[in-house]
Amino acid sequence: MSGAERRLLGLLAVHFIFYGVALTLVGATVPEIIRTFGWSYIDIGAVMAAGSAGYLSGCFSGGALVRRAGPRRMLLAGLVLEGLGLGSFGSDSGLDFNMGVLLLVGLGQGWIEVATNYCLVGLENPGESRLMNLIHACFTAGACLGPVGVGGLLASGAPWRWAYEGVGLLLLGVVLVALHLPFPIAPAVEAVSPRRALGSLARDPLLLLLGVVVFLYVGAEMGISAWISEYYVETFAVSKAVGAYMVSVVWVGLLLGRLALSMGYRGRRQTPLLAGLCCLAALPLPLALQSPSPWMAGGLFLVSGLGFSAVYPVCMVLVGEHFTEEQSLAIGLVSGAGGMGALAFPFAMAAIAGQFSIAQSFWFCSATAWVMALAAGAVLVLVHRRRRRAEGQLLENSTSRWR
Repeated sequence: MSGAERRLLGLLAVHFIFYGVALTLVGATVPEIIRTFGWSYIDIGAVMAAGSAGYLSGCFSGGALVRRAGPRRMLLAGLVLEGLGLGSFGSDSGLDFNMGVLLLVGLGQGWIEVATNYCLVGLENPGESRLMNLIHACFTAGACLGPVGVGGLLASGAPWRWAYEGVGLLLLGVVLVALHLPFPIAPAVEAVSPRRALGSLARDPLLLLLGVVVFLYVGAEMGISAWISEYYVETFAVSKAVGAYMVSVVWVGLLLGRLALSMGYRGRRQTPLLAGLCCLAALPLPLALQSPSPWMAGGLFLVSGLGFSAVYPVCMVLVGEHFTEEQSLAIGLVSGAGGMGALAFPFAMAAIAGQFSIAQSFWFCSATAWVMALAAGAVLVLVHRRRRRAEGQLLENSTSRWR
């Protein structure tokens, strides 16, 4: 790996730490926001959904834009939107204003997500997921640090908006650094037109299944992350600061899992890894929701986080491996499926919590994780069949030439 590529990885790692902090800020401050502005569960769900709608738009548009503008411009534009938007969130109590701000933040994050995954697929060794897991581990490190910082901020009595302003300034600092760094990844020349490529991808069952896995994974993960602080405040009557700390517990599991796989897993069999991780994510959730102890429930949420850890990076590696001809659009589509999950699930959980209870919304997340595990099993079967078919075709071709 060249020096320019190593510097690019360093930049992506630093940004993804701040990205992880940014993504968990709303979830960690939900109790404060609700009580400061007098918003209902549906209101806060609509604000979360606005950010997710922006992210969804960024992912879908990013798949086409990266072919034209290149990943460098997309990263810079996304960072500016993300930094300015976060710094403005909560400066006005209006629901529409804050929804608009998070819409722009989400748009920037969607562009960054596609550009980053595009760069990592280009830098990754064929069939491996080490770099993808490493950079996304930086994201989870930030997601762990963010709620801890918010908890400390709230415990000290400082205004909760300081967290948003501080992260916004850090992101704008990353922009200044990125402007002076060489960028070794150029946009690929893809011969097929975007319209024809989209039509081909939309009919591919493997891409559809990977999109389903990512949709359900992001939905369950973000639903739990966004609402676990309120779940603990309501279910176990803990303080709002402790509720914020619980967001970190989930992300610690993701961090440990991604670091372990990045450093310890050198295999190239990604589909069995995906199926096993999805099962590990689903198994502890119903046990956590039945636990009478906040400590035991926290431990089970952590174990579930270990399972969730590498689902997204492994799916991205599989997209890069199996869709080399329309790589940017395929990455954008599967990232967009994650955006759909991030859009739908926090709002759905808000609706369930408002109509029934916060506990019932977590049972909905648990069921989602089990469906995700089934979809991952289907990916395993389909990839195995494709490989057997490809091996059979190679054998048939070699036999024909011998004859």
